Amino acid sequence: MIFLMIPFNLLILKKIIFIFLTLLNTSAEKKLSVREGINLIILKNMIEKKALDITKNYQTISERNLIDFEQNIYTKLIDYSKLNQQGNNKIDKGEAILISYVCSLNQQENDNYLLTGDKRCLRALRNSGMTDIIERLQGRVWCLEQLILKNIEQFGFNLIQSKIYQKNNCDMNIKFIFGYSETASEDEVTELLKQEIIDLKKETRNLLYPYPDD
Repeated sequence: MIFLMIPFNLLILKKIIFIFLTLLNTSAEKKLSVREGINLIILKNMIEKKALDITKNYQTISERNLIDFEQNIYTKLIDYSKLNQQGNNKIDKGEAILISYVCSLNQQENDNYLLTGDKRCLRALRNSGMTDIIERLQGRVWCLEQLILKNIEQFGFNLIQSKIYQKNNCDMNIKFIFGYSETASEDEVTELLKQEIIDLKKETRNLLYPYPDD
């Protein structure tokens, strides 16, 4: 299974891995003995080093190293975007590269996903009428709200809230969901995340992965 992030480069990928490992640092660790705590820290450092070593073997994706099939999709997306600069019909260069790459991968197998926080890009793709591209991405896109909801399910609300609330200025919508001057409750956050997902599904139809399925 391959997950692609926007933007996709080595530095960002390393930061993502670091943040992911940080999320595993739950409050339950405080109940461990000193020896258990030290062993856990050593284990996490080993995992982080191994994860970062793996990223060194990844190739940077750019328009310069797209194969012919990917280049054709990329060109179609960029040309469409140039003709539609207003509203929800703009696809940036980075997103066009990733969409092209994921479409190419999904032509070979069906276990590749695009992770994105760019709703404008997804709306533009849906509005483009490019059915050949859309069909290859149907059910293969995760939006930011889905990823956060999944993390809450996996790691618990309190942990995710503590991580996001400190850094919520990077996305105004997420800042609104998790609260401005005071933190929102789990029920409030979960409900708002689900509503955002529902609204985006209505706008993009079958592009999003079916999570949550209720």
